[in-house]
Amino acid sequence: MKTLADLCKPRVSVFDKARLDTVYNLDDLPTIDPDEFLSENFVTEGMRVLLTEAFNRLEGKTTSASGTFLLSQSMGGGKTHNLITLGLLARFPKYRKRVMADFFKPGELGAVTVVSFSGRKTSTPFGIWGEVAEQLNRKAVFNEFYSPLKPPDPNRWVELLRGEPVLILLDELPPYFEAARAVAVGDTYLDRLTEIALANLLVAVNSNKLPRACVVITDLSGTAYAGGSASITQALQSLSDLEQEVNRNVIRIDPVKINTNEIYHILRTRIFERTPSASDIAAVADEYGAAVDNAKKMGLSEVSPDQLKTDIRNAYPFHPAIRDLYARFKENRGFQQTRALIRIMRLIVSRLWNSGA
Repeated sequence: MKTLADLCKPRVSVFDKARLDTVYNLDDLPTIDPDEFLSENFVTEGMRVLLTEAFNRLEGKTTSASGTFLLSQSMGGGKTHNLITLGLLARFPKYRKRVMADFFKPGELGAVTVVSFSGRKTSTPFGIWGEVAEQLNRKAVFNEFYSPLKPPDPNRWVELLRGEPVLILLDELPPYFEAARAVAVGDTYLDRLTEIALANLLVAVNSNKLPRACVVITDLSGTAYAGGSASITQALQSLSDLEQEVNRNVIRIDPVKINTNEIYHILRTRIFERTPSASDIAAVADEYGAAVDNAKKMGLSEVSPDQLKTDIRNAYPFHPAIRDLYARFKENRGFQQTRALIRIMRLIVSRLWNSGA
């Protein structure tokens, strides 16, 4: 039976300690190398839905009224990764066929204007609406909404976004709302104004006046934050009205289905530069199956040899039980789901190869 070292080649980045804890923020989008990022990207079922629906919208191929997408999963579950992938493909047309060839035929749409905002950016003198307008180089359109701060109505959002296709990515809003709760604006607070402004944005995008505008939001339900602290829970409470607005017309997407074989595909793509052919994996699975079959005949095991062989074919080079173990971690407070598992496996693989074991 061939060894792991014979059949697999880890990426150079696996051995780079400086890369181990690299976590991209949406604010990094303008500086991310698309070649490097997309080479380690596996298209999950959720990402496939997001890319298909978003580009149908941006290219004007869909008759759906919905231009709003909600990525909902716990922290570290792949939401920001999905946003970055969509943002890169929107900005760089040449990568679209390479990434989407199996499920979507890109049209002649050129580079799309991408606006991105991370809720970690809590200092916004002109509100989120000012940030959006500034990235579009149309800040003056909202001049009347800056001093004093007040939320733009749907018609003014239409005025700002009308024209060429535009993609707006809003990531991790709860931290922003938490900070905004403490910012007084006249007889109200910034969180309330922001809630109204975003609700009006969604009304505008889901009207028939902006057929090629698309908004993607993450973490609106805030389940990952609700147990973190009372202040974050209160910040999420301020989103309730906005959530009701989104629920009227939204496409909900789970970035990663953690109880499926997607996790093995993600790990293989992120960690290994080369993995074996199906026939090589089958040979490994057959040998394990034969060993378990012998053990079963001696009354030492109740494991089904055929099931084990199937599981190894799906999981190789990782242990078939990792998926179930990983699923148990999802309720652990602070566990960052897919992101954490990738970090753990990068450590294991780098130490395994460095030790020669």
